[in-house]
Amino acid sequence: MTTKDNSRDSGQARALTPIDSFKVALSKQHQKAITNFFRGDNEKVMKFMSSVVYSLQKTPKLLDCKRETLISAFMTCAEYELYPSSVSGEAYVLPYKDEAQFQLGYQGVLTLLYRAGMKNVTAEVVHEHDEFDYQAGLNPTLIHRPNVFGERGKAIGVYAVATLSSGEKQFKVLGEKDVMKFREFSKSKSSEYSPWNPKNDPELSMWKKTAIKQLAKFLPKNSTIYEAFEKDNKDSRIADAKLLAENSDLKMGNLLKDNDNDNDEHNQETPTGEAEIQIEETDVADGNKTK
Repeated sequence: MTTKDNSRDSGQARALTPIDSFKVALSKQHQKAITNFFRGDNEKVMKFMSSVVYSLQKTPKLLDCKRETLISAFMTCAEYELYPSSVSGEAYVLPYKDEAQFQLGYQGVLTLLYRAGMKNVTAEVVHEHDEFDYQAGLNPTLIHRPNVFGERGKAIGVYAVATLSSGEKQFKVLGEKDVMKFREFSKSKSSEYSPWNPKNDPELSMWKKTAIKQLAKFLPKNSTIYEAFEKDNKDSRIADAKLLAENSDLKMGNLLKDNDNDNDEHNQETPTGEAEIQIEETDVADGNKTK
């Protein structure tokens, strides 16, 4: 009797969990595209699928999002050959209301810039007890001596440095208030799953990412980086402002009433008050347009 029962039990199909069900659907519908994105490297494809599962396990609320937005977000990760997980730090898929959103991570920005030919890209957080000297002007200089053997104190700023193929160095410095201004534009900043949440980012990688993205506006980029930054900016309320401004006389002060109007990450020269939205495509990712 025992043998018969075991045989019957083993023959029963195991019900798929919601995560397994999504993984099967993603594989059936998009396996060829995913494989192409990773240039036929099956090991990378398997790693990507494992990252998808890990993301869903760490952020179960994603399964409540509209299925098409969830698939689209993960496929965006695959398109740029990035692994979506807090472990890799390359990309995140985050729930926002009932939609899943793609967001670049600090490591993902670095990966894209290295692929574009940067020789070296680094970012460092400055603490209040570090020695730091920054000078702008015709001969800009930057000196940072971290107080690594003592109490460094709270974070007060961040900077990014890139070495071009010519050997020339470019850098960008942001203070704590600048970083927090950019954080305020993130629609998912208050989510428990957001990389902006301090418990998810003890090393302040989002500070570093912010500095590198601002520096990247002045670096040579290819279309892949431009598109990736555009999709990353969809997490920003600035992206909503751009869409609404096409068919509305909406004012920046009305849209972002909790923010100062000079916080616009694409035009920090905007005067205070309810200034009309003036955001160009190049301001979002390329940054070559000046006013």
